[in-house]
Amino acid sequence: MISGAFTWLAMSLCALVVMMLASCQEASTELSASGVVDGAEKAKAKVKPLVILTWDEYFSKEVVSGFERESGIPVEFVTFENLDEMEGLLRSRPSDFDLIVVDGGTLGNLVELRLLQPIDRASIPGFGNVDARFLGTKFDPDNAYSVPYMWGTTLVVYRSDKISEPRKSWAALWDDQYKSRTLMLDDKFDVYAAALLADGCDINTQNETEINRATDRLVDQVDRLDARLVDIFEIREKLLSGECWISMTYSSDAAVLAEEEENISYFIPDEGAPLWLDSFVIPRESSNGEAAHQFLEYFCRPEVAAANSNELWCASVNQKARPFVSKEVLDDPTIYPSEEVLSRCHFDTRPERQLLVNQGLKRVFDHVRDAERRPRVSLLIWEDYYDPEVIKKFETDHQCKVLITEVGNTEQLKQELSGNPDGFDVVVADESTLDDFLKLKQLRELDPALLGPEGEGRDGELASPADPSNRFSRPYLWGLTVLAGRAEVMTDPQPSWNLLWKEGLRTGILDEPIDLLWLSMLSLGHDPASANEAQVKEAASMIARRFPDFTSHMRDALSAVNALEAGELDLVVVYNGDALVRAARNPSIRVAIPKEGAPLWVDSLVVTRDSAQPELAHRLIAHLTSPAMSAKTANHLHFATPSLAARQQVDPALLRNPTLYPGPAVMDRCFFVRFPAEVQRSVSQSVARLISSGRSRSLAMEGDAANAGASETIEVSDSVAGE
Repeated sequence: MISGAFTWLAMSLCALVVMMLASCQEASTELSASGVVDGAEKAKAKVKPLVILTWDEYFSKEVVSGFERESGIPVEFVTFENLDEMEGLLRSRPSDFDLIVVDGGTLGNLVELRLLQPIDRASIPGFGNVDARFLGTKFDPDNAYSVPYMWGTTLVVYRSDKISEPRKSWAALWDDQYKSRTLMLDDKFDVYAAALLADGCDINTQNETEINRATDRLVDQVDRLDARLVDIFEIREKLLSGECWISMTYSSDAAVLAEEEENISYFIPDEGAPLWLDSFVIPRESSNGEAAHQFLEYFCRPEVAAANSNELWCASVNQKARPFVSKEVLDDPTIYPSEEVLSRCHFDTRPERQLLVNQGLKRVFDHVRDAERRPRVSLLIWEDYYDPEVIKKFETDHQCKVLITEVGNTEQLKQELSGNPDGFDVVVADESTLDDFLKLKQLRELDPALLGPEGEGRDGELASPADPSNRFSRPYLWGLTVLAGRAEVMTDPQPSWNLLWKEGLRTGILDEPIDLLWLSMLSLGHDPASANEAQVKEAASMIARRFPDFTSHMRDALSAVNALEAGELDLVVVYNGDALVRAARNPSIRVAIPKEGAPLWVDSLVVTRDSAQPELAHRLIAHLTSPAMSAKTANHLHFATPSLAARQQVDPALLRNPTLYPGPAVMDRCFFVRFPAEVQRSVSQSVARLISSGRSRSLAMEGDAANAGASETIEVSDSVAGE
């Protein structure tokens, strides 16, 4: 398969190429002093340029410049973005091109249509440098029309900031976790290879049952995961933007993408992978065959092939180039795989099955078109904060697609919406975030006619203080911020928030610092709802003393409970539902509401002001908050539902859990995190100072004067927090 490649490595390769070319000049009659003069004279005489039709940025500029200097022949590139565009250019301008870079399938088509000139092997002595494994493909068995150029595998690429560790299998592309985040290459050999290998079949199987089963897999991927088949350029774009989390791509592209974006990783699946080979061909209508053969001979030189490969991060077919390939490129196991891995990688060798594959692909693309015609509604929500079955039912009932973007904390959520205001239809928001959205006029007032009734109503004590009449929001789930820890740490049946200040405990705090300030005041015996500035600063000072490197202790809810379960932390501040799920399967974890009470929160669903699908957005909110679906979500997530009608369908064991549904006496000590208006500025300043001083300490500890820097930062933290 043709691999589009980028130019990424340092321009210092220029000097290396020039020196290598100079060392070869004595062995070539074209490199004599008189040849250089002749080249200059040819240039003056306006020598006809060599025109190459190719993928964009698929040649080292410095290597090509070396050819121009040596031969006196100017080189011009005409680029294409996909094979359809290449075919259109060749059809409309058949005599304009002297060389074309093609993949195997295109090579076979051009040979069959007799659109190529034979290669004069005698004019390319370096042809013998080509590795025999890349000769004699089914598309040109005798290499009568082609000279191999670059090769590689098609592999799996993913965003490591979204996916911690995917299965090292093609089956990862069918994982439910990546719904609406999966893309596939629109190449029939590669896409069928992925489906066949994921199913444990031979990549070149001729078995009709296996091929049909692979088709079913691809159709299921479109229907269930909202996967799409796109060209390599869209895959690059979506991976870099983070819209795509996992895909398939070419080995050379994967290395380039990882160079540009540190959160991109890739691997060759355990089952093996399809191989691709790009080759040079000379179009039948070209009248510049001599220049084309000169160029091919030049690129068959080991030093030239290696320099080109080094800059493009792509594997060369030239076996004698390996000693000149950089160690970094040569040691990349996805660019130059080991022989053991290569034994599981194969070229397309069986054209006989093409009718079955073509019929199957028609089915797949029919489903893609059907899916694209369905309306789409976009949901911005916390990580793992919905029941996939509830979403699936909505999609089925409304014949639509729900595109879900998950974030770890409120800051990420605000950034997503502010950066793409018309990109989301429904957003989940806690009371503080809801208040911010309302102040910024980012929400649309809800239409009761579209929402429908709320069943038998909701718990009146859980009305969000930001929108008590629910003009802009409808409650989704609610809970408390609690303590979770190892059983030997949480020995008191009703522990205190004072555990946070106990030295020697490895403690993690939620990345919601205002909540921490609130519960710190509870542990000091203050009522946060009536706090004064002195009390705010007292609480901030206590936090600074216990957590001078504040930001290093902050965790999102999921990573906090992960670290606790893994034994990396002794105590965490966390949401009750997240902790209870882990405690249910791990008896060494205990969860409790501290005796002073706890921060109360309600997450609500809202429709954005710039929603592209406001009616469907209302329907989604109505669905998610309906009694049946609310109960199903509550049972799935182990969070509490605010719907009184839904509680009749909630698992009785959850209803009896006092940490999830506390009794009136405990609820009397639990309140929304709201400070008096007159201390809001002091609260914001204290939080900002805690974060900035924590970052300063972390930076200081990385320097040579770590101890002095840490001491100074603690003093600063204490002083600024107590100002």
